[in-house]
Amino acid sequence: MYSVLGWLNVIILGVILSPYVLRFLNRKFFKTQNNVFKNTVKVLRRLHKPLGIALAVLALVHGYLALGELRLHTGSLLYLSVFITALLGGSFYRLKKRALFAWHKRLALLSFLLLILHILYPSALYYLLN
Repeated sequence: MYSVLGWLNVIILGVILSPYVLRFLNRKFFKTQNNVFKNTVKVLRRLHKPLGIALAVLALVHGYLALGELRLHTGSLLYLSVFITALLGGSFYRLKKRALFAWHKRLALLSFLLLILHILYPSALYYLLN
């Protein structure tokens, strides 16, 4: 079950990141004004917040099911990064301070990089610390 939850979390994170990635690609490469594209990004942006909350909960459940306890692991770092990213995003949504949004995006990139590390080398911290 933890494996299914893990891949579900990857999909959720992909959907969460997709509005930003699509807007970036459009701004740099495609430069389309297509309404279907704009509406797709708009729908994905609406899904961003609820999926972020779902990810914060499901990632914790995934980690607990995989390890049987909460301990330091690449997944723990990933979870902490995702959780702080969500807090910064929620703070920006509430307070409208641009610096919070900038840090939200930076932490989202860090979360993506930690996801890659977690998928490719989940025991990295164990070997690094031992």
